[in-house]
Amino acid sequence: MSDRRNARARATPKSASTPRAGRGSKATSAKAPRAGKSRAAQPKPAARKAKPAAGFTATPPSATSRKASPRKPAAARRPSRAPKPRGLEVLYSGKLFRSRLEARWAILFDQLGIDWDYEPCHYRVGADLWYLPDFYLPGHRLWVEVKGATFLDAESMAKCLAAVAGPTPISQREAPHDPADRLLLVSAIDRDRLGRPVHTMITPDAPGRAALMYATFGPEGAIPVGEPFDVVPATGIKATRRPSPARTAVLLDPAPAPGTVPSELASAYRFAATVTFDETTRQVSSRNDPAILTRLARRRAGRPLGAAA
Repeated sequence: MSDRRNARARATPKSASTPRAGRGSKATSAKAPRAGKSRAAQPKPAARKAKPAAGFTATPPSATSRKASPRKPAAARRPSRAPKPRGLEVLYSGKLFRSRLEARWAILFDQLGIDWDYEPCHYRVGADLWYLPDFYLPGHRLWVEVKGATFLDAESMAKCLAAVAGPTPISQREAPHDPADRLLLVSAIDRDRLGRPVHTMITPDAPGRAALMYATFGPEGAIPVGEPFDVVPATGIKATRRPSPARTAVLLDPAPAPGTVPSELASAYRFAATVTFDETTRQVSSRNDPAILTRLARRRAGRPLGAAA
């Protein structure tokens, strides 16, 4: 029996057996790596690049390599167009004035006995520039533009210059309707400054150029004071920027001319600067000087009562 067993054992080949897991046993096969260490050791697969959709053009590398400038927050960005300021409308002498400042100048003209027309007509003074002057004084053949410092922007300044020195100047309103050669640019009426009030007058200098000079104003009209202080283009095209604050002061707030001011002129300027308006009716208040109100009541629409308006 023992011989048979030995022969059988020699005839049957020994198969590789898996060693038992024991304390002292050493495994011949590679151990399975732990989960935590295998993820760190294994290299990450490369990310797949998404294919552009049909009809989509990929941005070239040169464009993406540039760093985009940081975008300002919405609060810090400047609005594209600021709203234009508006004056307080007021009724005087049968006319609705767009601002109280314009009504004050109409009151000044009436006190000085000067006839006036308010916003008589629109005029084209440039390819894309239309102008509606504030006043025309027929007795002096003079145009007058009333502008507060807030309202003197690039467009209004271009209109004033082109009105008398541009490619298509406006005309005088009397026959033979010659081109206008003077425009008086006036602003707020100051009662406390000593001397005779002075305003800016615009006249033609050369084709496409306007001369700026100072002039006094009274019953005799506009009288130039000295030589022009500047010559500027008058192209009928709006400038890109509005006049600077310093330039605005030069145009609208010049120093008064030295000398004695006639009492009638001083009184007219003083009342026009201080006249009050009723907030409810938007008309000249009855609490103003009664004697001046009586004199103003004799005029309507810039003319003495009974005359052609």
